[in-house]
Amino acid sequence: MTLIRTEALILRTIPFQESSSIVRMFTREQGKIAVIAKGARRMKSGLRGFLDPLNYIEAIYYYKSTRDIQTLSKIDLIQSYFSNAPNIECNIYGMALLETVDKVVHDHQHDHEIFDSAVQHLGFMDKEPETCKVAFVRFLVAITDILGYRLETASCPRCRAQLTGAVYNPANAHLICLECGHQFSSGHRLSEADITFLKENGADSQLPVNHEKLLRMLIHYLSYHLEVSLNLKSLQLLSDLKI
Repeated sequence: MTLIRTEALILRTIPFQESSSIVRMFTREQGKIAVIAKGARRMKSGLRGFLDPLNYIEAIYYYKSTRDIQTLSKIDLIQSYFSNAPNIECNIYGMALLETVDKVVHDHQHDHEIFDSAVQHLGFMDKEPETCKVAFVRFLVAITDILGYRLETASCPRCRAQLTGAVYNPANAHLICLECGHQFSSGHRLSEADITFLKENGADSQLPVNHEKLLRMLIHYLSYHLEVSLNLKSLQLLSDLKI
């Protein structure tokens, strides 16, 4: 049995037996793992409040290769994101980021680039809550790069014309020029500002960008290439709240 110390993001926590919890964590060193936090739900437990999603922690746990669930020994809180958020929207986009990580990262897949990007973008959301949607879209762009599915934003794959505006073709997840994509509905059209945002990953936050459209497109794009449905429950909750 090995004692491991690592930074981690709490993805979700599930009650287990009378007083314990099963905690799903995305760790920097070991990827996505599950640990049992014994007695965590007791009133006097030192773990209470530290095992909530959107907590960034340093965890120490006992690792045994024959076990699917490891045993948590100790945690220290590094940061609790959105504890002072002005509205629930920040928490929802933060949870959507964690959901994305949970869906695109396999158990025990070590990927410190995704971990560092998740921590960085959660930090942006927490520091500037009014830009939480923009930060989430930027995270989706970063994930496409890290996973090796960078969007082709320079030229049209059909005619090789330079992309200023573009149309997203959901059939093959390509961006094509406006001329080649004239038969598609206007709902798939991206402006020159949208294309620039994708090229530079939001470096110029003053651009008149349609972040909602980019969000929907990037979720479809990742779902297409990863062959997994990124139907994020958190974003559905946001839609329900706006009804």
